[in-house]
Amino acid sequence: MEPQKWDVLIVGGGSSGLPAAIFAAERGARVLLLDAAPQLGGTLWVASGQMSAAGTRLQREKRIDDTPDAHFEDVMGISREPANPGLVRLAVDHAAETFDWLMEQGLAPMPDHPVEGWGHEPYRERRYYWGAEGGISVKNVLVPLVERHAASGAITVKLEHEVTALEMDDGGAVTGVVARNAASELCRFH
Repeated sequence: MEPQKWDVLIVGGGSSGLPAAIFAAERGARVLLLDAAPQLGGTLWVASGQMSAAGTRLQREKRIDDTPDAHFEDVMGISREPANPGLVRLAVDHAAETFDWLMEQGLAPMPDHPVEGWGHEPYRERRYYWGAEGGISVKNVLVPLVERHAASGAITVKLEHEVTALEMDDGGAVTGVVARNAASELCRFH
């Protein structure tokens, strides 16, 4: 039997891997999601779940005038400019859309949010959000979406599969991974 091939192979079912799997599946890709842990969620199980976004629907409802440009300026100022401007720009330009999507999927921020936040110098505007259970609030939105796509066959989830190596072609492109499963067997996925 020919081994199954996937369009998208994602290593890690946490705050980045879960939405990557969801969006790839929603666009018709056959997705394999590998995680070394026995359950999905990654660091969302222990993270604060604190997110920042400028120009969100919630800010508009509370009459907070904020923009991705102001968010960018704040991030670069607070970081004293060692942050990669290209990555910061990419993040802040899509943060509101991402946060609004999470709310549409069921994320419930704390009632007084957005707030100035904590952990570093405050932003000029109230643009921090998190749910009552911190990162678990985000996990509780994302994992059921992945499970729904897994039930339909769009996403295959393999837990307790620790990726140990990348497989590459002669040109250096990644073509698959090698993982060790819970029984310590090596598995190859392409």
